[in-house]
Amino acid sequence: MKKSKILILLVTLSFPVILYLFLRSYGQNEFNLPIFFEDQEKRYCNDVNLTRDNVEFMNLNQKEIVKLSEIYDADFKVIHFPNTQDPEIQTLKNELNRVLNTFDEVSISILSLQSIDSGKVDQLGNTGFLPSKKSKTYLYHENKRNSLINCLYAFPTKEWDGEHPSEDIIAADETLVLLDEQNRIRGYYNGYETKEVDRLILEIRVLLSKK
Repeated sequence: MKKSKILILLVTLSFPVILYLFLRSYGQNEFNLPIFFEDQEKRYCNDVNLTRDNVEFMNLNQKEIVKLSEIYDADFKVIHFPNTQDPEIQTLKNELNRVLNTFDEVSISILSLQSIDSGKVDQLGNTGFLPSKKSKTYLYHENKRNSLINCLYAFPTKEWDGEHPSEDIIAADETLVLLDEQNRIRGYYNGYETKEVDRLILEIRVLLSKK
């Protein structure tokens, strides 16, 4: 009786190993992330003059105007438009810091884009959204918000005019956008939801595995 229990235990413990080796040897288990809006014309955009080549931001620290291409200084970028007046904003900061801590040795940056009137820039001081070398804060004028969200980054909000390929509708202030090394949109995530940030971390790992 004792020998039969040991045999059953051995079979039970060895089955996952055998299954793993089988799948690794004979299976093809690939997880490919979609590329959103690879064709620029498919986006909903009222601002026909807004392109990645001419959009400008102000660098919060240097107080200088920079082109969009200048802020894309890492292989992977997480773009977001935070509402700094949100009483729950610390939740977003905690989740973004978790992303940065997970990929400490990876070329990744968090790009926080905040709207500001030109006359109020000095009131912000030099404090960025997150205190990290891998996180940078850039300012844009409020009248460009709609174009940036609907055209450049195509947020999956309720205001989107047409069918959006993202599975979820996310509030603009809560949306995280993942860009790959070619600055293509690879995913949308709710930065206030731990499970969504877990998915972001997983999908960054997937992109890293493809390099």
